[in-house]
Amino acid sequence: MKKNIYLLVAVCSLLICSTKAKAQDFDTDPVLQLTKDDVNMKIGGRFMADAAYYNTDYTSLKSGAAIVDARIRAGLSYENWYFYADFDFSRGDFKQKNIFLKYTLPNVSGTANHSIKAGYYAEPNSMSLLTSLYSYRFMTRAGAAEALGIKRSLGISYKFYNNMFTATQGVFAENKYNDQLSGFQGVSVSGRWLVRPVSTDNQTLHVGFSARYADVHTGEMVDGVNKTSVTLQTNLHSLVDDKNLLQAELPWAKGVLNLGAEILYHNSKFFARGEYLYKKVTKERPDELLFTNQLGGVWSWTTLASWQKGNPIRSNSFDGAYAELGYQIFGSGYTYSKEEGMLNGHNGRALEVVARYNYTNLNDITEGDVFLEGRQQFYPNGKYVDYPPVSTSIGGGKMHSVTVGLNFAFNKNAKIMLDYTYNKLDNVYYSMDKNFHVLQARTAFSF
Repeated sequence: MKKNIYLLVAVCSLLICSTKAKAQDFDTDPVLQLTKDDVNMKIGGRFMADAAYYNTDYTSLKSGAAIVDARIRAGLSYENWYFYADFDFSRGDFKQKNIFLKYTLPNVSGTANHSIKAGYYAEPNSMSLLTSLYSYRFMTRAGAAEALGIKRSLGISYKFYNNMFTATQGVFAENKYNDQLSGFQGVSVSGRWLVRPVSTDNQTLHVGFSARYADVHTGEMVDGVNKTSVTLQTNLHSLVDDKNLLQAELPWAKGVLNLGAEILYHNSKFFARGEYLYKKVTKERPDELLFTNQLGGVWSWTTLASWQKGNPIRSNSFDGAYAELGYQIFGSGYTYSKEEGMLNGHNGRALEVVARYNYTNLNDITEGDVFLEGRQQFYPNGKYVDYPPVSTSIGGGKMHSVTVGLNFAFNKNAKIMLDYTYNKLDNVYYSMDKNFHVLQARTAFSF
């Protein structure tokens, strides 16, 4: 813990020199801004506290209150260079969030902007995940994006944008500390590309596409081989009790393909946006080595072909989507960032109503397979047998959610939020549960 505190003090001490230019990485312009020579600095903080009440069919959730976000943030700029870092202390734990360096190329033409960014930050993919939570219009991001999208990674990316286009693409490492149990890290390539057929000061229409492919290598040693895995999960659009009632464990994952399509429209009083997300996970398993290593066990009497028949493996596919609407009753109006391809946060006193529909599907169940609740597992072809074969079905669950909310910003630095969410769950592991009602409120400020 002392080590983490020393690191934070060192970063803040280094940054005691600086910032004029407003960066997209701050939700609001920090109050503390220092300038010395050509070096500019900003230091800010952010805090969010939620209270939630849950009404469920069977599985109980813990109603109550929690600090869900508490950050110290700093930005340093010099000429065309910009450094940003923020650290989270919510729930009593120290967590590294964003830390990166960005270089903006000189704008020679006056119409196009180019930048290179390196460090630890969100990969270019889902619009929902790229938007700062403080600037988001709901208390959580859409469940489909949380389950199927990609969050922060260590890498480098290039961005181009002008009045009509925004294009971001990059290369990223599988984990930020190279802490896999053995072997080498996997790598991913990802990008997000937008076109704006309508782009004025008062309204914007953008349509976009995102894609990512990851080569997975991180896993754990099982029977002498590295068993890779990928986990997909999401909660009930609440952070006070963030239990993941949708969860899919995917052993032997090798290649992960993410595809997304998005659309956004806004004018001064209204916005509408939505995304469709698709994920396919291909698998690879060293069957001959695994079979050889287990000789002497329960499969010793059989052959490799029989072992493979009793332990089948296949790719899995999942998808999800959401649509969000908002209307500003009073305020300065909605604005848009061409650089980021997203709505900006509140810029002053405002009152708005919002609504969202979200669909998340983490099921990939083979036709004919049945689930035996007493054993908490699937059986192929409807036959309850002890051994073999093994089912390839994934029952991560399916959920439809509807949220309505009311947001009031006292100014650009402080706001309160109220959300009601109805989640309809279909998950074989929670057969007694169908309906989850969530009523929650948030107090948030950013300086």
